[in-house]
Amino acid sequence: MARQKNLARRHEILRNTFMLLKKRGMENVSLQMIADKSGISKSLLQSYYPHKNLLITEIVTNFMTAVLKSLNATDFKNLNTYSKMKIFIYLILEQGIQDEGVERVVKSILSDGDSLDRWSQILDDWLKHEGVKHDLGNDRQVQIGLNFIVTAGGGLYVKRTEFDLDADQISDIMVKTFMSTFLSIDESKISQTLAEAKSALQKYELTTLTQAINKMFDN
Repeated sequence: MARQKNLARRHEILRNTFMLLKKRGMENVSLQMIADKSGISKSLLQSYYPHKNLLITEIVTNFMTAVLKSLNATDFKNLNTYSKMKIFIYLILEQGIQDEGVERVVKSILSDGDSLDRWSQILDDWLKHEGVKHDLGNDRQVQIGLNFIVTAGGGLYVKRTEFDLDADQISDIMVKTFMSTFLSIDESKISQTLAEAKSALQKYELTTLTQAINKMFDN
């Protein structure tokens, strides 16, 4: 019973933090504000999450896990791994472009080093789960590649208006860079991968993912 109560309280804290991040952005949200919204003391909040970055990292994990689950949808599950990687990145960025609140969350992720590292680790773990990690060559090279594209792609997202880029173009650049520069995959395979992803995305309703993200702390 105590364990269920603790889990429920963690979900409540995460839900309230997510709502505050959507409304105000990370730099304008304090632990005291999260505690007040959750109806608990700051000291009790810190017994669960001593630092705000721990909260952000857990929200990043849940946010990206919700997106990864969408890759199991019928339209995506039979695609090759790199097509799904393109879709994964696209969906994260497009959520931010479509929803002003989610954009504040995405920008919070991109402005936090620990969150960027977590994004890279989630991608790395996912590649292992896909069963292709052993085919990618040097593990350190893959990790460097993932860190590079997440950081560089995040920078492009933040400056997308200045560079006149959308989520489709940024995710193309990120996946193409990873495949060509760090995995030495030939251009024809890359073009086929990106085309496959675009075709699948045309059939996907983004509202499905939006609903999943809005409910990710309900259970």
